[in-house]
Amino acid sequence: MPFTQEQIDTLASSYALLEPRLDEVVSDFYDRLFRTAPSVRELFPNDLSGQKGHLAASLRLVAQHVANIDALAEPLRDMGARHVGYGTQEAHYPVVRDTLIASMAEFAGDAWNGDIDEAWTTALNTIAGFMIEGARASESGSQSQAA
Repeated sequence: MPFTQEQIDTLASSYALLEPRLDEVVSDFYDRLFRTAPSVRELFPNDLSGQKGHLAASLRLVAQHVANIDALAEPLRDMGARHVGYGTQEAHYPVVRDTLIASMAEFAGDAWNGDIDEAWTTALNTIAGFMIEGARASESGSQSQAA
């Protein structure tokens, strides 16, 4: 899904706004996620430091490369396939998206607006779409092998 130049610019500028507090954003995200969906806590390691680093790097990657998101499709599908083994379900993706956006919005404060919300929602939906494709392919491959 191609992004408009306005969405690309919005993602980049909003990421730049959040970057100085990215560690706080990511910590807040996990706190919110585990309050919102406590059942997903068991899908994560006890020590979240590595996970937090991965999420922060992923947000940077999205902001820097959303113009070429299709180039990330295969790695994202692979990640989606790996997440099946962690217990991730399709229903988790919207919860993660909404929780992440809520954390970003809180730390952006009054600078957060409808355009930023829409751009990040579109980007996260696109990423989730690729990951879900990979998960489905992995699951159907597993079912084929089991039969």
